[in-house]
Amino acid sequence: MNFLKALFIFLLLTIPFAQVGRLQLGSGVAITINDIAVAIIAIVWFGRTISKKKLKNLNSALSKPIFIFIIVAFLSLIINISNLKPFELLVSSLYLIRWVLYACLFFVVASFDSKFKTKIAYLLMMASFILVLLGFIQYFLYSDLRNLYYLGWDEHLYRLFSTFLDPNFAGAFFVLYLIFLSGILLYFLKNDKKNLVILTIVIILLTLLATYLTFSRSAALMLLGSFLTFFVLINSKKWMVGLILISLIFLAVSSKNIYIENTYLFRTASIEARLDSARNAIQIIKDNIVIGVGFNAYRYAQIRYKFIDGKETLKNHAGAGTDNSFLFISSTTGLIGLLSFLYLLFSILKRAYINYRATKKGEIINILSIIVIASFIGIIFDSIFINSLFYPFNMMWLWILVGLMENK
Repeated sequence: MNFLKALFIFLLLTIPFAQVGRLQLGSGVAITINDIAVAIIAIVWFGRTISKKKLKNLNSALSKPIFIFIIVAFLSLIINISNLKPFELLVSSLYLIRWVLYACLFFVVASFDSKFKTKIAYLLMMASFILVLLGFIQYFLYSDLRNLYYLGWDEHLYRLFSTFLDPNFAGAFFVLYLIFLSGILLYFLKNDKKNLVILTIVIILLTLLATYLTFSRSAALMLLGSFLTFFVLINSKKWMVGLILISLIFLAVSSKNIYIENTYLFRTASIEARLDSARNAIQIIKDNIVIGVGFNAYRYAQIRYKFIDGKETLKNHAGAGTDNSFLFISSTTGLIGLLSFLYLLFSILKRAYINYRATKKGEIINILSIIVIASFIGIIFDSIFINSLFYPFNMMWLWILVGLMENK
C-alpha cells in the first residue's frame, strides 16, 4: 500500500471525531483533525501529480466547473480587499483554501484503483456507523450542551448531536449515510450477500432512529427529498408510496409529542431566527449583487452592517454564515459566484446522470451514480435551511462519493 492510500485510510478513521477534534487557533479560525488530514492528502497528491507529470489526473468533466468557482471565489476576495482588514482577508482566504483542499478529494479518490475504492466504501460504512453509535451514547448520557455555551455551542437540549455537537448537521450527515447504505444494500441484494444484507438493514434502522432523535426538521425534509429521488431512480413505486405514508405517520406522531421547544416539530423560535438571518443576507446581497463581499467574509460584512456585535460573534459559530447555502454564496461571491456554483452542482448531477444512463442496473457505477444524485438532491433541500453545502464533513463525504463514481 502506498503512502497516499495510507493517508486516506487515516482520514476515514478520523470521521468519528468530527468536531471533538476541533482546534481553535484564534478569533474566527478553527480546524479539525479532518481538516489536517485532508490538507496533507491534497498536498501529497498534488506534489506527486506535478513531480510525475501526471496532469491527466486533473482531466475530468468536473475540472472546468471546479476551477471556475475557485477563480470567482478568489476574485471576490481580491475585489473586496479594500473592505477587509489584513487579518480578515487572511481568515477568509484560509477558508477558500480549505474549500480547494476538500475539492481535491474528488481528484484523489478518482485516481485510485477499483479495489481500493471498494475498501473506501467499506471504511465509510463502518466509520460512519461509529458516529451513529457515539450519537446514541451522547443522547443518553450527555443530552445537554449548556456547559459548552461559553465556547460558542448552542445548548441543543434533549437532541442527538453525536460528535458534531449540532443536531442539524448531524441529521444531514446521517441522511447522506442512509442514502449510501441504501445503495450498498442494493448492491448486496444484487450479489446475494445475505449476511451483509442483514447487517446493512440493522445499521439502516439504527441510523434512521438516530436521525429521528436529532429532531432536525431540515434533515427530515432532506430525507424525504433524497429518498423520493432514490426510489424514482431505482423505479420502485411501492417504496415511494411507503415513504410518503411513513412521513405522514411521522408528522402525526411528532405533533403529539410533549411540548419541549428544542424537540417540538412545530417550534417557532428557530424559524424566526432563520428568517432574520435570511433578511440580513438579502440586504447584503442587494448592496453587493455582482461579486459579493468576499468568499467567507460574511462575518465581517455582518459586523460592518451592525447586524451582529463584533466582540460577541467571535465567541460563537453563528456569525460566520447565514442559514441558507445559496444566500451565503450569493452574499459572499455575488451573482457571478452563485451562477458558477450552480454550474458546478449541475455538472456533478449531469455527470452522475450520464453514468446512471450508460451503465446496467445493479452495476456498481450505476448504484454509485444513484447515490450521488440522491445525495445532492437531498443536500440541496437541506441547504435551504442550514449552510450544509459548505459544512466540511458534508463536503468531504460528497467529494469522496463523486470520486468513487468517476469511472476511469
